Amino acid sequence: DCWGDNTYNQVSNAPSSGTFTAISAGTNSTCALNSAGAITCWGRNHFGQAPSTRSGTYTAISAGQWHSCGLTSTGAISCWGISGGNRLAAPAGTFSALSVGWAHGCAVSSTGAISCWGDNGGNGRVNSAPTSGSYRAVSVGFDHSCALSSTGAISCWGNNANDRTNAPSGTFSAFDTDGSHNCGLRSNGAVVCWGNSANNRTSVPAGSYTAVSAGGSHTCAITTSGAIVCWGDDTNGQAPTTPRSP
Repeated sequence: DCWGDNTYNQVSNAPSSGTFTAISAGTNSTCALNSAGAITCWGRNHFGQAPSTRSGTYTAISAGQWHSCGLTSTGAISCWGISGGNRLAAPAGTFSALSVGWAHGCAVSSTGAISCWGDNGGNGRVNSAPTSGSYRAVSVGFDHSCALSSTGAISCWGNNANDRTNAPSGTFSAFDTDGSHNCGLRSNGAVVCWGNSANNRTSVPAGSYTAVSAGGSHTCAITTSGAIVCWGDDTNGQAPTTPRSP
């Protein structure tokens, strides 16, 4: 089920059948991973970032602005789309998680280390990644990134405008980074957001949640009852104030 801006059919061209295990929405395109490990993409494909089919078997997918990357069944990273800024130059090795943004990407290795690649942009979004510690998840925004450590702490690096890299303390079970703000799911089910607060994108509705995903200027989360709650910019209907039912 997709909603929001449909300029490039990124809403209406979503698959109408099939069983999927993961989905990632980029700027103007979306990619999903089905139960057989195949990737299907739809929306804008001007740079080859959203092919209708992608050969290979994958365990994870991440769609950026003009490129996308997937984690293959062997733990390798495969990227496609625009190649400028070394966006497609993913490191060799075995990885357990990955995320791509506008012009860079980051991944968590099988040993828990963070590796980033792509355009450094002069703000350290690539070369300021943590060089020590053990991590289990990473999320890439426009010009900053954040990672979740094995202890549940969040660390961020890159452009710190609007305090977007000043992650709150505490223990988190999940988080997401996009554009210029971030949101994290605390171990008690509360969601906290930080960074650019325009359009109320960091003003989280009260409630208990099980998942959260941050978009360019809005955020959506799943409540413990299974409903979807969104907040922030609703210019294209991407953040309706009325919760979407299961």
